[in-house]
Amino acid sequence: MEDKLLPTQYSLEVYEKSFANDPSFYLQSSTPFGAISVGDYYNHRNIDTWMDRPKTETEKFIVKQIEHIFWKIENSHNAHKLMILLEKVPYEW
Repeated sequence: MEDKLLPTQYSLEVYEKSFANDPSFYLQSSTPFGAISVGDYYNHRNIDTWMDRPKTETEKFIVKQIEHIFWKIENSHNAHKLMILLEKVPYEW
């Protein structure tokens, strides 16, 4: 069996509180997303779909957990889904 080089489809899903909830934000791309790490600050100001939006003056989102899912659609494409779980925390000045 010969492996055929397939295009990869990238997805990013952003969750609040639990991966069991629907994502609060979703993107698709034909190129990989930049590195995201647990503990990173996640800027919430450009999106209005939050279930529990942080109070901008006193709270922020940080990345609490990261999950990757990979799959292949035969003769079509590969896929990489990056799921990040956010936690609302107070700003530390």
